[in-house]
Amino acid sequence: MIAESPTVRLDLESRPETLTLVRGMLAGVAECFAIDPELLDDLKTAVSEACNNVVMHAYGGEVGRMTVQLYVTAAGIRVIVQDSGAGISALPAAEDRQPGVGLPVIQALADEANFIRRPQGGTEVQMVFAASRDGRALFEAPDAAGTEGDDGWTAQTTGEVVMSLSPVALLSGVLGRVARALAATSRFSLDRFSDVYLITDALANHAATAASGARIGCRLIARDRHLELRVGPFRAGSGVRFSTDRADGMISPLVLLSDEVTVERAGDDELLHLVLVDHRR
Repeated sequence: MIAESPTVRLDLESRPETLTLVRGMLAGVAECFAIDPELLDDLKTAVSEACNNVVMHAYGGEVGRMTVQLYVTAAGIRVIVQDSGAGISALPAAEDRQPGVGLPVIQALADEANFIRRPQGGTEVQMVFAASRDGRALFEAPDAAGTEGDDGWTAQTTGEVVMSLSPVALLSGVLGRVARALAATSRFSLDRFSDVYLITDALANHAATAASGARIGCRLIARDRHLELRVGPFRAGSGVRFSTDRADGMISPLVLLSDEVTVERAGDDELLHLVLVDHRR
């Protein structure tokens, strides 16, 4: 069932607040593929529990990296949650957890669940959810995800959240939700928080016409009242629309609302680098 590349790959730190980012990603995917609400509830609960096990047990109370890979195909939805921590043997027995939570919940909600000790260290949780129920399709199956390849979209610094998505249309629902969740935890004011909606919508609109392939990546860093995004790759020359000295005098909302917009070269393509700062106190 696994596609050649994941529909979404999400790389983030194992903090309790990052569970909100994972659930936001799932909600964005559900919006794009019209996932059945009951299936979405099962996905959110099972995947959140797998991620919570990483937060609670994988790194002995410290913060480590966690990767969530989501594959959406005509055969079903497969989710893989990975860490590089203590390994499956360090997880407590199901009866030691609070009633109603834990690994048995994953097994109850998913059509198939596997818990694997990774050879290089850490744990991999695999969950499979069927594409139909009682003869009824539970989502709109997309085309095969674009090849991921060596696109460089992996975390490089502490605090980074990194996403790789295909199709590009996913950017609209997923980036907006993840960026707004990060802005909320970064104590953005209400006015500046509203600007995040407009900026991520503008980025999604740009990607719809200017993405250089079937897959797009996002790198986000959030600090106190500060949000930084890198998105791409885009076709070379497409970033000219964000110039402040355009001949037609038109200025993009990205330029108007961001504190910094930079077009960066990435081989034959371009990346957009945006910085948003909330100066209000």
